[in-house]
Amino acid sequence: MENYNFIESGLIFGLCDSQNFKSFTHPIKDFAQHGDTYKFIQEYLDEYSESPSNQILIEKFPHLSTDAQDMNFQYALAEFKKQVMFRNIISAFSNNKPILEQNPKKALSLIMEGLHDVEILHDSDVSQYDCGELDRFEEWKDKNSKRELGDGMIGIPTPFDVINSTGMGWQPGDLITAYARPTVGKTWLCCKIAAIAVEKGFKTLLVSTEMTKSSINLRMDVILGHMRGFKLSHSAIRNGNEIDENEYKKFLTNSDSRNLLICDHISGEDSISLPSITNLVRKYSPDLLVIDGVYLVSTQDAKRAAWEQSHSLFYGLKNLALSTNTAVMASTQATRDASDMYVPPAPNQVAFGDALIRASDVAVSMSMMKDDLDMVIQDKRQIQFQKYRDGDLPFSDFEFIWRVNNGHIEQANA
Repeated sequence: MENYNFIESGLIFGLCDSQNFKSFTHPIKDFAQHGDTYKFIQEYLDEYSESPSNQILIEKFPHLSTDAQDMNFQYALAEFKKQVMFRNIISAFSNNKPILEQNPKKALSLIMEGLHDVEILHDSDVSQYDCGELDRFEEWKDKNSKRELGDGMIGIPTPFDVINSTGMGWQPGDLITAYARPTVGKTWLCCKIAAIAVEKGFKTLLVSTEMTKSSINLRMDVILGHMRGFKLSHSAIRNGNEIDENEYKKFLTNSDSRNLLICDHISGEDSISLPSITNLVRKYSPDLLVIDGVYLVSTQDAKRAAWEQSHSLFYGLKNLALSTNTAVMASTQATRDASDMYVPPAPNQVAFGDALIRASDVAVSMSMMKDDLDMVIQDKRQIQFQKYRDGDLPFSDFEFIWRVNNGHIEQANA
């Protein structure tokens, strides 16, 4: 086992990367020598919204091992975990040494209990209920402060006023699903959900199994353009018709949506698979993953029955959301059983919808609309909530303005 100073120094330098810092869950007490340095990084981030440089750390904490600056972070983290486990095991024995001489049986029981706690602590698949700890109180304080700032939203804002009014939005670990018949507008809904998240600064990965990146880009242009006050035409831009060139150039020049990543294929694969999407999420750490056309996503269970593959897909998505702490939104198609384009399809009108509805935290269904004279309303859609895990909503059916050519998609006023 390498010395504590060298490994902890490599870990500290690696924690100056924001993604590494975000995923690091060890408390200060787990450090043997550099807990004060880790605390300094936390305070520096809080005050300056960026990580300190290696030079600042070395200047302020000269006992850091400068030879560890180029250490691979994952290696440093793995070795650090071994060292923490080693110290915890030693503590389980040393803390009970005074009792051992007086009452060996009691000491054995306490040592076994301590080792059991160590086993749970270092098992990434389970966590122990931390009675008496104040972590959740601190989480509440953080949520409360967010509610009091800005628009009072804790999670990722949604297109639905009824969810936004709770102050929660999409939460990390949520699986949101949407389904409709073809041509109703699932891709537009996916793009709108992504656009809202991007505008609020949430990193978003949009995976399209049906459309190319260029097609998705054009839809995002008109949606984001409308949200920012630009008057753009999707059909004109797509078909090369006359447009206000200055307006479009100004929008593109002012756009800086680095928070949006778009994927329409996976290099070296015939189709987009769930494992490849999982790899993308682990690589880019988005706050929100949007999958347009999830029914075309393949699993590793090609030889299984279709219902088993569907079960594996939807529960795989839920597991992905939980394991990566990411909100996941996925759209799929209703079957021909949903023959009425003007009634939101039910879960039993979606291919293997029972697995979808069980795995989902939120499930919405969408249809076109007609007026009282049975005339088609082209610029509106009906969206119906068919599942909301966190309780009953005051309303389940909503009308949406659907003027997609200029990117105007929003819930109509009640």
